[in-house]
Parts: sequence; structure tokens; C-alpha cells
Amino acid sequence: MASGVLGLVILLGSGAVPATTLQSPAQLAGRDWQGFGPKEKDAYLAGFIAGAAAVRGSSATESTDTTPSKAIDVMRTAKQLPFPYSVSVYASQIDDYYWWKNHLDVPIVDVMARTNHQLQTR
Repeated sequence: MASGVLGLVILLGSGAVPATTLQSPAQLAGRDWQGFGPKEKDAYLAGFIAGAAAVRGSSATESTDTTPSKAIDVMRTAKQLPFPYSVSVYASQIDDYYWWKNHLDVPIVDVMARTNHQLQTR
């Protein structure tokens, strides 16, 4: 076993196998988006939308006895979710944004915020 670990260390340390660094989901940009399939895009956006709602729901519960999920239900009913549109609406807008090659370095989270602002001010 020790020789296997040593061999792995030598192999990885030699540069024969490139080391990969994982990006934070908040730092993924257009090039990453273009590499996603439809399911990955939907999963990324669903997680983003749910996370934004959870943060807002959690802050709304700090002075009450309600739970974040109940706070999210209240926000949904009152049409006050931070990202109120469906995943497909955001996905199509982001696809259009990244069609332009000069946008590929812009982080997806920035495009989400920009898109959300544009949709809400129409």
C-alpha cells in the first residue's frame, strides 16, 4: 500500500497527470456555462434560485418563530421571491447573453443578477 501511495505522489507530483483545481460555483463563467448540458444548466440555476430564497427566508425568520420554508412560501404567495422566474426563463436569457463571445468571462452569478434586474424592470 505504501508503494501505491508513493507511486501516486510521484505521478501527480511529476506533472504527468495535470492537477485540477475546482472553481467555486460563484466563479463559474460563460465558458463553463457553454460546457453545461441542459440538465446541468437547470441544476445550477435551480440551486441558485433556491439558495437565494433560502437566504432571504432565513433572514426573515430571525425575529419570528417561523421556518425558512414557511417564509419562502409567504414570499412566493406575495410574489416577493428574490428570483421569481422559472429556471427556463433564466436559462434562455443566459444562453443569449453568452452567445456574445466577449461576455464569456463574466461570472454566471453576475449574469443572473443582471438578467433578474432586467426582467423585473420591464
